[in-house]
Amino acid sequence: MKTIKIILLLLLISSSLIAQKINITFYTKNLEAYEGTWLYQSNDTIFKIVLQKGPKVYGSGSIDGLLGGYFLSVKGDTLENYLSPLPACWKTFTTTNNLYIWATNYSPNKQDINPNSLRFTFWDQKKRHYDGNGIMAGTINLLSPNKIRWILDEIEGIRATIHQTADPIGFSVPTDVIMTKEK
Repeated sequence: MKTIKIILLLLLISSSLIAQKINITFYTKNLEAYEGTWLYQSNDTIFKIVLQKGPKVYGSGSIDGLLGGYFLSVKGDTLENYLSPLPACWKTFTTTNNLYIWATNYSPNKQDINPNSLRFTFWDQKKRHYDGNGIMAGTINLLSPNKIRWILDEIEGIRATIHQTADPIGFSVPTDVIMTKEK
């Protein structure tokens, strides 16, 4: 009888511990500096991204970041136009409707955050990396209040996923450009 009481007590304690929510705080810095419309133009190519603040929501928590879309035209022909409407947040357990870029510099440690650099996931609508689930292959570096450097590195993105044996398929947008903020 004493053994049953001990077992029941242990079950009660363990179930209450499991039921408690573990809440980790994630910090970000300087996300506001990246908000807006950014433009790269070279000869007959126009590449544009739009970034707006919005959280990534998962379970009982969230992470601040930037939600975005993109536009590409070559020789006056629009090849891709995924600028709007952007969602207010990204709910990770649902589809990524109208979400094409998720960028952030979050960390559980404030001291580890570089306010002049973001990591991002990109959902290339033509190349459809990993069956359209996006690729964590990007960095956005803030060069000045009105200039950023957009970098996509597919090899890094492949290494960052469980699909480490995937073959590179490229991107449908520029992979390393300086962009200027539109007024």
